Amino acid sequence: MGKSILIIGEDPAEIDFDAPDAPKNMSAARIMDGLNGSLARLEAAGHAAALLLTKDAETVEAQVSAALAGASYDVIVVGAGLRTLPPMALQFERLMNVLHERAPRARLAFNSQPGDSDVAAMRWL
Repeated sequence: MGKSILIIGEDPAEIDFDAPDAPKNMSAARIMDGLNGSLARLEAAGHAAALLLTKDAETVEAQVSAALAGASYDVIVVGAGLRTLPPMALQFERLMNVLHERAPRARLAFNSQPGDSDVAAMRWL
């Protein structure tokens, strides 16, 4: 039986790719292609995989709480953009605290880019 994985990342529609600290050679389409590829590979391996795209620091706790309500995940992958982009610091802190509170048994994994979210999850399965 497969495992359950949740991938959490910033909604690429909310990212300013022209900002000085934005990742180079990245776009909303490239992020979504990478995330969708990771989801497809996890599902092809027999796992249940879901994607949550967060909006901002003010709503991240409610978004994550809703995603975790009634669901249990073996692994939660947190996207690199939430962890590494300076404007995301508060959102990342709030995300980590709600995961700590609401999903204490889930393993946490961290990708280095959208297209390796499946590899990050598989390290903990």
